[in-house]
Amino acid sequence: MQQSSWFTPEGLEDLLPPQAQKLEFYRRQLLDGFELSGYDLVLPPLAEFTDSLLTGTARHMAVDTCRFTDQESGRMMGVRADMTPQVARIVSNRLKANNGISRLCYVGEVLKTRNNKAKGSRSPIQVGAELFGHGGIESDIEIIELMLESLKGINLTIKLSLGHVGIVDELIALAGLNETQGSELIDILERKAIPEFEAFIADNVAADWTPRFTQLISYCGNAAQTISRAQAEFAGLSSKMDAYLNHLAEMVRHLQATHNGVDIHLDLADIRGFQYHTGIIFAAYSACGFLQPIAKGGRYDNIGADFGLALPATGFSLDLRGSLDLLADVTHNVEVVYAPCLSDARLQAKIEALKAQGVKVIKSYDLDCENGTKLSNQNGEWQLI
Repeated sequence: MQQSSWFTPEGLEDLLPPQAQKLEFYRRQLLDGFELSGYDLVLPPLAEFTDSLLTGTARHMAVDTCRFTDQESGRMMGVRADMTPQVARIVSNRLKANNGISRLCYVGEVLKTRNNKAKGSRSPIQVGAELFGHGGIESDIEIIELMLESLKGINLTIKLSLGHVGIVDELIALAGLNETQGSELIDILERKAIPEFEAFIADNVAADWTPRFTQLISYCGNAAQTISRAQAEFAGLSSKMDAYLNHLAEMVRHLQATHNGVDIHLDLADIRGFQYHTGIIFAAYSACGFLQPIAKGGRYDNIGADFGLALPATGFSLDLRGSLDLLADVTHNVEVVYAPCLSDARLQAKIEALKAQGVKVIKSYDLDCENGTKLSNQNGEWQLI
């Protein structure tokens, strides 16, 4: 066999025992925290028909989705590249009878067609939580606080970044930009291409609106100071703009009061996820300077419309595999006992009793060579020596 056959594809890797155990420890920590906040676990399938997997707001994931023909039905299937649309399908299609608020969490491996070294693995372990059925600021705050509590629970110190996609969208509408111009501006802002932004404004935006767009990219920094400036300078542009800014201001005040140890940053030109987000967006970055967000999310109302039930929704997710290097190593202070391999019912009962107490029992094929505590038959009784 060629040595190259031993290697996994680019961006796909094995997790060996220390890292795999570390990932499982923190996975359990996160899910336990979600459960204590009332979020029920769902486990969607690894693959499903692309008709549902790439429906609605998930269409932008088509280029990242590995596809194949189902040998049972002949239909096209895809391996999930993101679990959020699957959870939306479950809520809209499987939980239709529940007309109230649904709080769900999930964990699973996803697969992407392309490798992005800056963003980590092609097969992230996605962990997330979603709240369906409530469109107010209270649910936005709840999901952000759940993210903050979850990251604090796994001992990560973070910075919080906030934004609102409606602000850019409303400026585009107020300035009278057409669909092509709006799409071009969105692309420029997503790439943070400031020289292109300045050239676009000069060529496409009426003179009386130019200062508003120029101000937009300056609204970036300390959340309280930035929202105060934006409210003063954008006040009265439209009722929608006032509502978006008031929404952000109320959120900043709440989070500063309840999480005053968290550094909160505001960027009104941030339109990450513009294709599917409909309101507040947020991301958590490591305080130690890691450039990629640890966790991110936002509001995405009407996500279930293509499944027959449009619901307001908000949520967040993180890549646990990609965050492993930021997490403290896990030490397991577990007692280890070595046991002989014998056909003895009393020995087996003793082994099971020890395991029930949390003791690790390892079968040894040569007990005399083991250094440590052993199970030994002492006058017909199996005892630790």
